[in-house]
Amino acid sequence: MADTSKYADLDQRKLFKEGQKQMTPPVADSTRGFYESLLEEKPDSIIAIRYCVEYGCKSLEVHKKLLKKYNNLKDKGAFSMGAKIKAALEKKSKGGVKKDKKDKENKEGKEPKEKKEKKEKKEKKEGKEENEPKEQKENA
Repeated sequence: MADTSKYADLDQRKLFKEGQKQMTPPVADSTRGFYESLLEEKPDSIIAIRYCVEYGCKSLEVHKKLLKKYNNLKDKGAFSMGAKIKAALEKKSKGGVKKDKKDKENKEGKEPKEKKEKKEKKEKKEGKEENEPKEQKENA
C-alpha cells in the first residue's frame, strides 16, 4: 500500500476557510456566479449566504462576516427542515381558529358579498326570461 503521509500535504481541505465544507468552484462556474450575484443584490439571502460560506467563494474578510450571519441563521434553525416544519405547524395552529370562524359563517348561510351579488343577478335574469314568454303569448 502507498504511504498516505506523502499525500497529506496535497490535501486541499487544509486550505478550507472556517465553515467551508466543499471545494471552492472556479470563478467561471455558473452556479457560483448566480449565488454571488444574488448575495450582492440581496445581502440577507439565506441560500446565498449558505452557498458562499459552505463553498468558500468570498475573500477571507467577507467570509468572516458571512460566517457570523451563517452561524446566527443556523442557530435559529433556518437550515433545519425540522425547525421549519415545527414553525409552520405552530403558525397553522394559531391561524387555524380564524379559518374555522370563516367556515362556520359560510355554512350558516352567510355568503360573501360577491356570491350574493352573482346569485341575485342570476335570479333577476331568470325572472326576466320567465316573464318574456308570458308577454309573447298575450300579444299573439
